[in-house]
Amino acid sequence: MKQEPAARIAQKIATDCLAVRVRRLGRVVSRIYDAALAPHGVTIAQLNLLAAIGAMEESSRGRLCQALDMEKSTLSRDLKRMEQLGWIRSSPGRGKGIAITPAGSRLLTEARPSWEKAQQAALAELGRSAFAQLRQLLPPPGG
Repeated sequence: MKQEPAARIAQKIATDCLAVRVRRLGRVVSRIYDAALAPHGVTIAQLNLLAAIGAMEESSRGRLCQALDMEKSTLSRDLKRMEQLGWIRSSPGRGKGIAITPAGSRLLTEARPSWEKAQQAALAELGRSAFAQLRQLLPPPGG
């Protein structure tokens, strides 16, 4: 059996790989939100994590990892930084419950108008039907 040249394989992957396109889309969309949220000193990743903590009745590291499809090490690093900023607090112990602080609640409230503008910009970039398909494919964390 004749082996296909590496250049042809590379071209096929570069052209057809869904993962590449999804990662690029993620970066494009993240840039939109991060630019809008910059005046608040928060990234969209941090704001989404804060929102997930606020939306869950009982937030724990395990539940957050599962709900957000995150690696434990990434979550730990993000939570540590957010705790240093005063947005969340962790209770001691094995389960390590995580809650939003008053400062975190203020941040959610103050960042909302910027998030809404970014949401509209991202929607315009993607188009309503693509956005609806994404919402259908990927339910909200914990949903």
